[in-house]
Amino acid sequence: MLVTKENILRLIPQRPPIVMVDGLLEHSAEVSLSRLFIAEDNIFVTDGFFQMPGLVENIAQTAALRMGYDHMIHMDPNAEPAKPPVGFIGEVKNLKIHFLPPVGSTVNTKVELLHNIFTASVIKGYVMLDGNIAAECEMKIFAQL
Repeated sequence: MLVTKENILRLIPQRPPIVMVDGLLEHSAEVSLSRLFIAEDNIFVTDGFFQMPGLVENIAQTAALRMGYDHMIHMDPNAEPAKPPVGFIGEVKNLKIHFLPPVGSTVNTKVELLHNIFTASVIKGYVMLDGNIAAECEMKIFAQL
């Protein structure tokens, strides 16, 4: 694992109770993979299931974690630790919810970078549970650097 739950807040601007990633499993120039354990007290859980807004937020935060990790690995090692970059969702496109993951499960979320122009990125995100796609969408994200 590249980033554990204990270090997530160094790389994303979100703070509890809105933290929807708890680990970075993989990272490359094109793809990042996060994970999230869905706890019963998660604010996006209703009737024992992780709801659509949580799935969308999980994809967005995986993109934020990707940006924060990329920013961290390219920093000057002698520089002061910087605050994580802040991004804004400009568009959610082709959102498909296939099923809602239950409480107690761990989802893995894959974000693929489709395009990057200056501070704007277009990503494709997939939330997966046991190899099955629970949700997917494309997002336009604008970074404030």
